[in-house]
Amino acid sequence: MATREMFPPYQRPAAAPDRDGAGTAALVLSLLALLLTCLIWGIVFAVPVGAAAVLYGVVGVDRARRGEASNGGMALAGLTLGAVVTAAAVGFLAWLINGLGNAYL
Repeated sequence: MATREMFPPYQRPAAAPDRDGAGTAALVLSLLALLLTCLIWGIVFAVPVGAAAVLYGVVGVDRARRGEASNGGMALAGLTLGAVVTAAAVGFLAWLINGLGNAYL
């Protein structure tokens, strides 16, 4: 009587899927923040959306460095674009508030 193996020699257990969600979210949120920066009233929402893109970008780059994700470039692009857009939105808001405050004095 032959014994039955749990996994035949030609089959291996499936590898864990990549955890690419954070990198993808970083790029999508940074592009959304860029779009919101182009709108007058959307600039207020561009700052928190850009900050979320930076946070997701950091998580995505960290996962890619550990080998858990395969989209490290996308995460880095989302992180970089999110940081640039957030800084630009904060600067534009400061300029807008300062400009409007001086216009009415």
